[in-house]
Amino acid sequence: MTGARAQQPGGPGPLEVELFMDYHCPYSWRAVAWLDDLPADAVRVRHRLFALEQVNRDPSATGWQLWTQPLDYVHHQGRQDRRPLAAFLATDVIDRTEPADVARRFRRAVYAVRFETRGDITDPAVLEGAAEAAGAARGRIREALADEAALLPARQRIADDWTAARRDYAVFGVPTLRIGDEQPFYLRLARALEPAAGAAFLEALLAFRAAAPDVLELKLPEPVFTG
Repeated sequence: MTGARAQQPGGPGPLEVELFMDYHCPYSWRAVAWLDDLPADAVRVRHRLFALEQVNRDPSATGWQLWTQPLDYVHHQGRQDRRPLAAFLATDVIDRTEPADVARRFRRAVYAVRFETRGDITDPAVLEGAAEAAGAARGRIREALADEAALLPARQRIADDWTAARRDYAVFGVPTLRIGDEQPFYLRLARALEPAAGAAFLEALLAFRAAAPDVLELKLPEPVFTG
Protein backbone atom coordinates (compact mmCIF):
# COMPACT_ATOMS: atom_id res chain seq x y z
CA MET A 1 0.00 0.00 0.00
CA THR A 2 2.97 2.33 -0.35
CA GLY A 3 1.37 4.29 -3.20
CA ALA A 4 -1.85 4.85 -1.28
CA ARG A 5 -0.11 5.51 2.04
CA ALA A 6 1.92 8.31 0.47
CA GLN A 7 -1.30 10.28 -0.02
CA GLN A 8 -3.10 9.75 3.26
CA PRO A 9 -4.97 12.72 4.72
CA GLY A 10 -2.36 15.26 5.71
CA GLY A 11 -0.05 14.10 2.91
CA PRO A 12 0.88 15.93 -0.31
CA GLY A 13 -2.56 15.68 -1.88
CA PRO A 14 -6.00 14.09 -1.71
CA LEU A 15 -6.23 10.33 -1.73
CA GLU A 16 -7.54 9.13 -5.10
CA VAL A 17 -10.42 6.69 -4.61
CA GLU A 18 -12.61 4.89 -7.11
CA LEU A 19 -15.91 3.81 -5.59
CA PHE A 20 -18.12 1.32 -7.41
CA MET A 21 -21.70 1.93 -6.29
CA ASP A 22 -25.30 0.87 -6.89
CA TYR A 23 -28.27 2.70 -5.41
CA HIS A 24 -29.99 -0.60 -4.62
CA CYS A 25 -27.39 -1.64 -2.03
CA PRO A 26 -27.52 -0.27 1.55
CA TYR A 27 -23.82 -1.05 2.07
CA SER A 28 -23.06 1.10 -0.96
CA TRP A 29 -25.04 3.92 0.65
CA ARG A 30 -22.93 3.74 3.80
CA ALA A 31 -19.66 3.87 1.86
CA VAL A 32 -20.83 6.75 -0.32
CA ALA A 33 -21.93 8.73 2.74
CA TRP A 34 -18.65 8.03 4.57
CA LEU A 35 -16.50 9.24 1.68
CA ASP A 36 -18.78 12.19 0.90
CA ASP A 37 -18.41 13.41 4.48
CA LEU A 38 -14.60 13.43 4.39
CA PRO A 39 -12.87 16.76 3.76
CA ALA A 40 -12.29 17.59 0.10
CA ASP A 41 -8.54 17.85 0.72
CA ALA A 42 -8.49 14.31 2.17
CA VAL A 43 -10.00 12.29 -0.68
CA ARG A 44 -10.93 12.75 -4.29
CA VAL A 45 -13.63 10.21 -5.12
CA ARG A 46 -14.56 9.00 -8.58
CA HIS A 47 -18.00 7.43 -8.38
CA ARG A 48 -18.31 4.44 -10.69
CA LEU A 49 -21.78 3.17 -11.63
CA PHE A 50 -21.78 -0.60 -11.20
CA ALA A 51 -25.07 -2.42 -11.70
CA LEU A 52 -25.72 -5.45 -9.54
CA GLU A 53 -28.40 -6.38 -12.06
CA GLN A 54 -25.73 -6.72 -14.74
CA VAL A 55 -23.71 -9.07 -12.52
CA ASN A 56 -26.76 -11.17 -11.73
CA ARG A 57 -28.20 -11.16 -15.23
CA ASP A 58 -25.19 -11.43 -17.55
CA PRO A 59 -21.81 -11.03 -15.80
CA SER A 60 -19.96 -11.36 -19.10
CA ALA A 61 -22.09 -8.56 -20.60
CA THR A 62 -21.98 -10.38 -23.93
CA GLY A 63 -25.70 -11.01 -24.37
CA TRP A 64 -27.27 -8.19 -22.37
CA GLN A 65 -25.93 -4.77 -21.45
CA LEU A 66 -27.70 -2.39 -19.09
CA TRP A 67 -26.35 0.67 -20.89
CA THR A 68 -28.13 -0.23 -24.16
CA GLN A 69 -31.57 -0.75 -22.62
CA PRO A 70 -34.58 1.56 -22.92
CA LEU A 71 -35.83 3.12 -19.71
CA ASP A 72 -38.86 0.83 -19.68
CA TYR A 73 -36.93 -2.45 -19.99
CA VAL A 74 -38.09 -5.43 -17.93
CA HIS A 75 -36.05 -6.47 -14.91
CA HIS A 76 -34.77 -10.04 -15.21
CA GLN A 77 -36.73 -11.07 -12.10
CA GLY A 78 -39.71 -8.88 -12.86
CA ARG A 79 -38.80 -6.49 -10.05
CA GLN A 80 -39.29 -3.25 -11.90
CA ASP A 81 -38.46 -1.08 -8.90
CA ARG A 82 -34.99 -2.65 -8.71
CA ARG A 83 -33.76 -1.44 -12.08
CA PRO A 84 -30.69 0.83 -11.78
CA LEU A 85 -30.67 2.44 -15.23
CA ALA A 86 -32.74 5.59 -14.67
CA ALA A 87 -30.92 6.53 -11.46
CA PHE A 88 -27.54 5.92 -13.12
CA LEU A 89 -28.44 8.09 -16.10
CA ALA A 90 -29.72 10.82 -13.80
CA THR A 91 -26.52 10.67 -11.74
CA ASP A 92 -24.37 11.27 -14.79
CA VAL A 93 -26.57 14.15 -15.93
CA ILE A 94 -26.20 15.79 -12.52
CA ASP A 95 -22.46 15.13 -12.39
CA ARG A 96 -21.96 16.77 -15.79
CA THR A 97 -24.24 19.77 -15.37
CA GLU A 98 -24.36 20.71 -11.70
CA PRO A 99 -21.79 21.73 -9.05
CA ALA A 100 -20.13 19.03 -6.95
CA ASP A 101 -22.18 19.92 -3.85
CA VAL A 102 -25.40 19.37 -5.78
CA ALA A 103 -24.12 16.05 -7.09
CA ARG A 104 -23.22 14.97 -3.57
CA ARG A 105 -26.65 15.91 -2.23
CA PHE A 106 -28.34 14.17 -5.15
CA ARG A 107 -26.55 10.88 -4.46
CA ARG A 108 -27.56 11.05 -0.83
CA ALA A 109 -31.14 11.96 -1.75
CA VAL A 110 -31.51 9.00 -4.11
CA TYR A 111 -30.23 6.59 -1.48
CA ALA A 112 -32.57 8.14 1.10
CA VAL A 113 -35.55 7.68 -1.20
CA ARG A 114 -34.57 4.08 -1.80
CA PHE A 115 -33.96 3.04 1.80
CA GLU A 116 -35.71 5.57 4.05
CA THR A 117 -38.94 6.52 2.30
CA ARG A 118 -38.98 3.37 0.13
CA GLY A 119 -39.73 5.32 -3.03
CA ASP A 120 -39.30 4.01 -6.55
CA ILE A 121 -36.03 5.38 -7.88
CA THR A 122 -36.80 4.01 -11.34
CA ASP A 123 -39.50 6.69 -11.65
CA PRO A 124 -38.22 9.80 -13.47
CA ALA A 125 -40.57 11.98 -11.41
CA VAL A 126 -39.02 10.67 -8.20
CA LEU A 127 -35.53 11.34 -9.53
CA GLU A 128 -36.58 14.82 -10.62
CA GLY A 129 -37.82 15.48 -7.10
CA ALA A 130 -34.54 14.28 -5.60
CA ALA A 131 -32.60 16.50 -8.00
CA GLU A 132 -34.64 19.59 -7.18
CA ALA A 133 -34.29 18.90 -3.46
CA ALA A 134 -30.53 18.69 -3.98
CA GLY A 135 -30.51 22.11 -5.63
CA ALA A 136 -30.41 21.13 -9.31
CA ALA A 137 -32.08 23.24 -11.94
CA ARG A 138 -35.80 22.59 -12.21
CA GLY A 139 -36.58 20.10 -14.97
CA ARG A 140 -32.97 19.00 -15.34
CA ILE A 141 -33.66 15.28 -14.97
CA ARG A 142 -37.10 15.24 -16.56
CA GLU A 143 -35.83 16.89 -19.71
CA ALA A 144 -32.66 14.81 -19.93
CA LEU A 145 -34.43 11.48 -19.51
CA ALA A 146 -36.82 12.45 -22.31
CA ASP A 147 -33.96 13.23 -24.72
CA GLU A 148 -32.14 10.10 -25.81
CA ALA A 149 -29.41 12.07 -27.58
CA ALA A 150 -28.64 13.88 -24.32
CA LEU A 151 -28.25 10.52 -22.57
CA LEU A 152 -25.53 9.18 -24.86
CA PRO A 153 -22.66 10.36 -22.59
CA ALA A 154 -24.42 8.84 -19.58
CA ARG A 155 -24.88 5.50 -21.31
CA GLN A 156 -21.23 5.55 -22.34
CA ARG A 157 -20.21 6.23 -18.76
CA ILE A 158 -22.15 3.20 -17.51
CA ALA A 159 -20.41 1.06 -20.13
CA ASP A 160 -17.00 2.51 -19.27
CA ASP A 161 -17.52 2.04 -15.54
CA TRP A 162 -18.48 -1.60 -16.13
CA THR A 163 -15.32 -2.11 -18.18
CA ALA A 164 -13.22 -0.47 -15.46
CA ALA A 165 -14.72 -2.84 -12.90
CA ARG A 166 -14.15 -6.01 -14.91
CA ARG A 167 -11.05 -5.36 -17.03
CA ASP A 168 -8.21 -5.87 -14.52
CA TYR A 169 -10.14 -7.34 -11.60
CA ALA A 170 -13.46 -9.17 -11.44
CA VAL A 171 -15.34 -6.69 -9.28
CA PHE A 172 -18.41 -8.59 -8.09
CA GLY A 173 -20.34 -6.30 -5.77
CA VAL A 174 -20.73 -2.93 -4.16
CA PRO A 175 -19.31 -1.03 -2.54
CA THR A 176 -15.93 -1.83 -4.02
CA LEU A 177 -13.12 0.68 -3.52
CA ARG A 178 -9.85 1.16 -5.32
CA ILE A 179 -7.36 3.42 -3.57
CA GLY A 180 -4.67 4.78 -5.83
CA ASP A 181 -3.43 2.02 -8.11
CA GLU A 182 -3.81 -0.72 -5.50
CA GLN A 183 -6.00 -3.80 -5.79
CA PRO A 184 -9.71 -3.04 -5.26
CA PHE A 185 -11.50 -4.38 -2.21
CA TYR A 186 -15.11 -4.92 -1.20
CA LEU A 187 -16.13 -3.11 1.98
CA ARG A 188 -19.26 -3.87 3.97
CA LEU A 189 -19.98 -1.57 6.91
CA ALA A 190 -22.32 -2.79 9.64
CA ARG A 191 -23.71 0.69 10.16
CA ALA A 192 -23.37 4.22 8.87
CA LEU A 193 -20.35 6.07 10.20
CA GLU A 194 -20.70 9.33 12.04
CA PRO A 195 -19.07 12.07 9.94
CA ALA A 196 -16.64 12.91 12.75
CA ALA A 197 -15.38 9.31 12.76
CA GLY A 198 -14.78 9.08 9.02
CA ALA A 199 -11.18 10.28 8.85
CA ALA A 200 -10.03 8.01 11.67
CA PHE A 201 -11.73 5.05 10.01
CA LEU A 202 -9.95 5.80 6.75
CA GLU A 203 -6.56 5.96 8.48
CA ALA A 204 -7.26 2.69 10.30
CA LEU A 205 -8.34 1.00 7.07
CA LEU A 206 -5.21 2.14 5.24
CA ALA A 207 -3.01 1.04 8.12
CA PHE A 208 -4.61 -2.40 8.22
CA ARG A 209 -4.21 -2.94 4.48
CA ALA A 210 -0.57 -1.83 4.65
CA ALA A 211 0.20 -4.08 7.63
CA ALA A 212 -1.68 -7.14 6.34
CA PRO A 213 -1.51 -7.11 2.52
CA ASP A 214 -2.04 -10.88 2.29
CA VAL A 215 -5.48 -10.81 3.91
CA LEU A 216 -8.01 -11.58 1.18
CA GLU A 217 -11.11 -11.72 3.33
CA LEU A 218 -12.05 -10.99 6.92
CA LYS A 219 -15.69 -11.82 7.55
CA LEU A 220 -17.70 -12.05 10.76
CA PRO A 221 -20.26 -14.86 11.00
CA GLU A 222 -23.80 -13.75 11.72
CA PRO A 223 -24.84 -14.11 15.39
CA VAL A 224 -27.29 -16.85 16.22
CA PHE A 225 -30.49 -15.62 17.77
CA THR A 226 -32.50 -18.02 19.86
CA GLY A 227 -36.10 -17.46 20.74
